[in-house]
Amino acid sequence: MNEIADSARHQRLAEVLREHPAVADATVTGDGGGHARIVPDPVADVLHRSAALDAAGRLGTALGWHEPAGELRVAGLNRSETEFLHREIFTDNAYFRHGITLPAGAVVVDVGANIGMFTLCVARRSPGARIIAVEPVAELADAVAVNAELHQVDATVLCTALGRAEGRAEFTFYPHNSVMSGRFADTAEDLAVLKGYLLTGEHAQQGEHLDRLAADRMTARTRQVPVTTLTAVVHEHGLARIDLLKIDVEKAEAEVLDGIDEELWPRIDRIVLEVHDIDGRLAAVLAELAGRGFDVAHEQDARLALTPCHTIYARRPGTETTPTSLTAPVGGLTLRRLEEELRDLVARRLPELPVPGRYTLTTDLATHPDGHGPAPERSAPASPRVAVLARIWAELFGPEAVRPDADFFDLGGDSLTAVRLMATLESELGEDALTPDLIFTDSTFGALAAAVAASGDPERTART
Repeated sequence: MNEIADSARHQRLAEVLREHPAVADATVTGDGGGHARIVPDPVADVLHRSAALDAAGRLGTALGWHEPAGELRVAGLNRSETEFLHREIFTDNAYFRHGITLPAGAVVVDVGANIGMFTLCVARRSPGARIIAVEPVAELADAVAVNAELHQVDATVLCTALGRAEGRAEFTFYPHNSVMSGRFADTAEDLAVLKGYLLTGEHAQQGEHLDRLAADRMTARTRQVPVTTLTAVVHEHGLARIDLLKIDVEKAEAEVLDGIDEELWPRIDRIVLEVHDIDGRLAAVLAELAGRGFDVAHEQDARLALTPCHTIYARRPGTETTPTSLTAPVGGLTLRRLEEELRDLVARRLPELPVPGRYTLTTDLATHPDGHGPAPERSAPASPRVAVLARIWAELFGPEAVRPDADFFDLGGDSLTAVRLMATLESELGEDALTPDLIFTDSTFGALAAAVAASGDPERTART
């Protein structure tokens, strides 16, 4: 009888979910409110395309979907970096200051594109823009391509580094902190920069747990990457001009500028670049750009005050400086916004039933997107160790946040909150209670609870 009742309840919930114009089909499974699987209608174009990209395996094993601030659905390596890039580029408007604007149909070269967040920002500011996105890390270049297709942006993705000459170079990739990857990476120096950034946060304190978190984020891999010059890229892709050249290449900025020949310099109207002020580099780059006829300005983000990182803004005299209107339709409906609307719809239409607690997208309700049948339900295991995590979680975010699908970052967590969580958890359960980076890669309470429960297994502890 219970199974029959559950089936009827699930059917009623699914019928109501299908009333939403963004839902082409839906099914609900599981206990309580259950797990709602949604086939997006083409009217929800971004969600419809993301489900198709997922089903086609375009995210591979390295990428996942993220929705920073619930405003923009993108493929990225990890949640914390995606949130950081969105805040820097969209919220803080870090690149469009000091008279830097874009005309419609701009030609933009995004050097050090990472997952393509700046590329998406350009498309929003300049309808019809043509973008060349340069990113030497294959996983990140894949993310740029997926995000450009997801948001229908005209972007050509080049998986290469830029320098002063063509060739190959050794490249250091930090998978858990990719924004600091580069040809001239130095783990000790880069670790100090990351700690300096973290220490500018509110309530930040020096200590063992911050050191461990920072060190965990700076695990490095080295690989060989191709190197070409900006001049070669311009010739290969037939660019008559560059309206904006953005450079963020972690200590390789001088090499990128050296790869611009005398014929190309006058065809570049605006430059925004991050400079690491090492051995007087900031003054040298400012002098070079001024000498080439640019009006220049520079500033340092307050959160980077303990690092050598500065941003230079350069533009040709007479270029348009009127702020660009943010009217181009890059963004679309996100899954988080759809979840909110569906929860409200169910609460109004079926107030007597619990609202589904988990929502996922698919192109086919018959199978899970990986082709292996229905998605397994993830619930937080019950154990004394998990009870400790639940109490600490409730102290950080409130008791209503202790549920399997509650996400650390959606609840307002950040790197410093992670330090507090780790410190309190380890003081009660030991240093092996939770791997620091798991908070950034699988950040739901259910996933963290499963890890904490498993860390109490004597066999596992012995192996560790």
